[in-house]
Amino acid sequence: MRTDRLLAFFVALLFTAVVVVGAFGTSWDTVSELPANPADQSNIEAIGMLIFTQFVAPFEVLSIVLLASLIGAIYMAKGEGNQ
Repeated sequence: MRTDRLLAFFVALLFTAVVVVGAFGTSWDTVSELPANPADQSNIEAIGMLIFTQFVAPFEVLSIVLLASLIGAIYMAKGEGNQ
């Protein structure tokens, strides 16, 4: 029982460290000029290039956070089962 708590604490600490490094280790650049083609307001290709080149770490951290929240929501919705 004690080792389970230590393992859970270590995993939570590791997860927190990844989130902190992702948040503070990223430059969080902003867009300073309009897209090259004003007719294409979405500029999906440029957004895709930014996500998979400059913002890989924050994208991965966000995916892990969303996955954890999804698993937590499923666990909470499942309930005890014998109610």
